[in-house]
Amino acid sequence: MTVRELYKSMCTAFEGVTDTPQIDARALICHTLGLDYGRFMLCMNDTIPSEKLDILQNHSDRRQSGEPVAYILGERGFYECTFKVSKSTLIPRADTEILVEHAISDITARMNDADEVSILDLCCGTGCIGISVAKVLARTFQKVNLTLSDLSCDALEICKENVRNLIVESNISVTVLQGNLLEPIGSARFDAILSNPPYIASAVVPTLEKQVLFEPMLALDGGEDGLDLVKAIAKQAPSHLKEGSLLMMEIGYDQGARTCEILRECGFENVGILKDYGDCDRVVKGHVFKDNREA
Repeated sequence: MTVRELYKSMCTAFEGVTDTPQIDARALICHTLGLDYGRFMLCMNDTIPSEKLDILQNHSDRRQSGEPVAYILGERGFYECTFKVSKSTLIPRADTEILVEHAISDITARMNDADEVSILDLCCGTGCIGISVAKVLARTFQKVNLTLSDLSCDALEICKENVRNLIVESNISVTVLQGNLLEPIGSARFDAILSNPPYIASAVVPTLEKQVLFEPMLALDGGEDGLDLVKAIAKQAPSHLKEGSLLMMEIGYDQGARTCEILRECGFENVGILKDYGDCDRVVKGHVFKDNREA
């Protein structure tokens, strides 16, 4: 079978499964055959080796079942890097890059006279938020202390692999912790706490797209109103933030007003919402000052 024949077959098979059958088919073929897009177009008439064809047919079957391409390939591009993923981790999404970009901007502007900065990526999953932010901050600050924390031991194994593969900067120090929210942090305080917690209401989870349901429920289900973890983080975070420091969390498209209320109730100031590329609420942020922190 040629590349062209398989590509056409996969595109047809993926219709009704995904809105991007051509993109998915090309991604699976290019990854398996080691091709970039330019080579893919030039190799359309090449015959696929039998061992590679077997792999691609398995990939095709998995995609037709609804399994996301990222899980099939075991990786996903995010911000400036490619992150390893597994079924124990949420798949990094483009909308989360908004949190990364604004966290970098806020921290850099607020701490431009500092030599050292400390950040916590809470509910870190793959570590894509914390690692991405740390790598950029390392170009500005002499030392970046990155802490990555998650409840899932399996997710943290993937996170550790991403740390090994992607953190090459000598001025980034990494600590990986396992536990429930801020419990494993001890008395540590940070210049920023960043998080993409579960924020989907429990009743909504079963109605999600089939491919989303392949992702871990631990990373999706946010309780009855979707805000259980958001509330808990907002309540606990002030005692782990330095004066003037930042809390930034990803939220659902309809949760902006309520999450702003939650942060203000917990003593945060300069509370605001950041929109995603579809002009929907996507990130809530706030700063905590000395008078609002727990002793």
